[in-house]
Amino acid sequence: MSEQSVNAGVRAQQGFALQRNMALFIILDNYRNKFEGAKYFLSLEHLEDILFCYLDDNEHAVKVETYQSKKKSTGSWKIDDELTEIIIKILKAGKSILADKYPKCSNYTLELFFSSNTAIQLKTQKKIDKKTKTYTLTINDEREKALYTELHLNIQNAITTRLSKIPSYADEELIEQLDNLNFLYVDLNKTSKEQENQLRGKLECIFDKKITDYKAALESIFTLFKGVELTYNQKSVARLSDETKKVNSNQISNAIKVITTKSKAFNFWRSHQKEISIKLKIKPYEKENFEMKFSLAFDLFKSRDEAEHQKILKFANTRYRECNSYTEDECVEELLAKFKSECSSNLDEQTLAATMYAAYFESINKMDD
Repeated sequence: MSEQSVNAGVRAQQGFALQRNMALFIILDNYRNKFEGAKYFLSLEHLEDILFCYLDDNEHAVKVETYQSKKKSTGSWKIDDELTEIIIKILKAGKSILADKYPKCSNYTLELFFSSNTAIQLKTQKKIDKKTKTYTLTINDEREKALYTELHLNIQNAITTRLSKIPSYADEELIEQLDNLNFLYVDLNKTSKEQENQLRGKLECIFDKKITDYKAALESIFTLFKGVELTYNQKSVARLSDETKKVNSNQISNAIKVITTKSKAFNFWRSHQKEISIKLKIKPYEKENFEMKFSLAFDLFKSRDEAEHQKILKFANTRYRECNSYTEDECVEELLAKFKSECSSNLDEQTLAATMYAAYFESINKMDD
């Protein structure tokens, strides 16, 4: 996508929370039927723009969806100058994406969304035989989506009449993008705090007991967007190929995998503290510190700077199938003994035990059905 006026990053931080929360809401709201197992990347290009690009096995774009995400303090959206200006921006984004040199499939499709957590009321009046007739379509929690091509012709005409007053709309390629336009109501709360509560509820609905701490889980997913939030578009041009602006589906999947694996480890620890403490020689007053260390280990496994944690994880990954034991705590004890006999480590005994415990669960990735 190329648009010279786009420059995301530091200047976009004020609106970034809505962008991020809206994007996550879309993912979680459609997780089972659309995003789980799908190959895609997500970009938050500038203040309001959200972009999903779905890929085939050759990394070619199969479909692109863009969302111009807006909130409104009072009232509903109407066919007026404010909405018209937004639609022009959306159509320009569509034109730019088509011109983008990112490789696309032969059956590539594009959908452009104006999305809001405020109702969208598309209303116009027309005189017929000296009588005024009103045509109205409201997009809200009862009808969440409407395609431009499905709107009544008089509503379409009301929109294009306003668009025609903007000089840039004379561009034929811009006009063609109207066929890709959609209006979408997203049932997302108004404030950032309420939105985060709602997102935690979505996580609980999807993953149930596979996640024990939904607040921590959401914060972990949020960290995926930190780099995107603070990165400027290269040379003030937003492109699909810009790796610094992407969050990939495998990153999201891996984050969820780590969250659920960590929860499994916590659940097992809390159910078998006595047995684990005996096997790994953890004294009663050390239990809280041990729990903190194995929780931290899941995050340190992702850091390339943590060589010791990487070494232990690699050891567990390659050796856990060799364990002869039949319980998790005994397998960890066995792996720990093998590691000590074959490898050296600068970690203290408790940190080493906690890290091996986390590495074992990371390796087997045990998840409830």
